[in-house]
Amino acid sequence: MSNVRQMEKLTLNRVKGTRVKGFTLIEIIIVMAVVAILLAAIIPAFQGMQDEGALSKAEAELQTLKTAVISYKRHNGTYPANIAAALTGASPKILTEILEDPFATDTTTTPDTYGYITGTDASFGEYFIIFSDGIDLATSTAWSGANDRAEIAAGKDDIAVSNAEVVNL
Repeated sequence: MSNVRQMEKLTLNRVKGTRVKGFTLIEIIIVMAVVAILLAAIIPAFQGMQDEGALSKAEAELQTLKTAVISYKRHNGTYPANIAAALTGASPKILTEILEDPFATDTTTTPDTYGYITGTDASFGEYFIIFSDGIDLATSTAWSGANDRAEIAAGKDDIAVSNAEVVNL
């Protein structure tokens, strides 16, 4: 059957009041609106689950790094200057790969490693702090010599481990 004959037949069917198979524009718009509403409700919940997963990963990896830094000091007598290079290149090898911070924002290092602070305090001695900036991506972890502890500023979501006490203010 030719295309012209098919068009005539469709036109006649509409004029006679019979319905042609298919969806109307209104039906398609309604379905798209329902799908958009469902996606708007689901996407924020999914983002929250991703953040929780990243927090759990960071907490576990920070404990691994803390153990690795302590092991490094046992073998070398001092804390490493750089956790990425020192722990993967140490002899004996402490870590097989560099652990990447899921919240890292430092674009100058590849891969994006966890933050690391080391130093010597007059009353505490040698200390180290390994930290992640957390979901807000703002560093707020520092050493408090007056209190001999690592401190995370009030209202911040950093995650930190140390050979000293870690306090969320």
